[in-house]
Amino acid sequence: MTLRHLRTFITVAEEGSFNGAAEKLSRTQPAITLAVKQLEEFIGLKLLERTTRQVSTTTEGENFIPIAQRLVRDFDTAIYDLRATAERRSGHVSMAIVPSVASNVLPDIVKAFSTEFPGIHLHLDDDSSQGVQRRVERNEVDFGLSSLWKPNKLLDFRPLFADKLELICHADHPLGKKTGPVHLKELEGTTFLDTGITQTLRIRENFGESKFDFPNITTLLAMLKSNLGVSVLPSLAIPKTDDLVSRPLLPTEVRAIYLITRKGWTLSPAAEAMIDTIIREMPKQVTKHGLTMLKSSAIE
Repeated sequence: MTLRHLRTFITVAEEGSFNGAAEKLSRTQPAITLAVKQLEEFIGLKLLERTTRQVSTTTEGENFIPIAQRLVRDFDTAIYDLRATAERRSGHVSMAIVPSVASNVLPDIVKAFSTEFPGIHLHLDDDSSQGVQRRVERNEVDFGLSSLWKPNKLLDFRPLFADKLELICHADHPLGKKTGPVHLKELEGTTFLDTGITQTLRIRENFGESKFDFPNITTLLAMLKSNLGVSVLPSLAIPKTDDLVSRPLLPTEVRAIYLITRKGWTLSPAAEAMIDTIIREMPKQVTKHGLTMLKSSAIE
């Protein structure tokens, strides 16, 4: 028994005629008659009563009509949903992104995406670089946007852009009262506040050991506002506030942001659509925020 048998039976029952069903289904009358006969033989029950003038359903046929209709409708709905997903008209995308990128770079991109793909649902989690990478590796999200926490052979890292690292401290701190670039040598003897960001930087070794570690950037900013010490943040993560000031670092170092995906994993059409939008819209965000565009060659 196939869906064609069910469609044929339903149409004959609705039309009350083999000829009418044949015309509606664009098939020959013998083909319609054969399909109904095969269905009845498969089930072992007579579904239609045939007379010279009309066709009517038996009691069993009348009871079977809503069941057959539901089966055909469920199949058609499933195929429609699959086609809608393939054509990027529906679906779901999940991402993990570091907070500074999520709050500054992503809003315009999400707006463009939702305009182009209104039927796709979007879920976003912000996390540290370590957390983003782990979420992608564990298949908790479709992909991630973050700096490189550590190389991972299970993941692909596609460079997107880079922002410069800057010293950040309270306006009343001795280093906050000066302007212009600050050389790493000037940080000797200062109280340095570690974060999840600073621990992955090459210049971290220049600051010596720190007894303060604040993985949450909200906590870090609160400590900086209390003038506890100084730290280093990417330009995108530096807040605009009168209490805190930032100064460029010498030598210059940048934070690279990557698009992180699982190696060898086929993404859903919805996730591919979101990635395509990110790649397409990224040059605008680079210009808007004074970032540096990176070459798209992937690294391991």
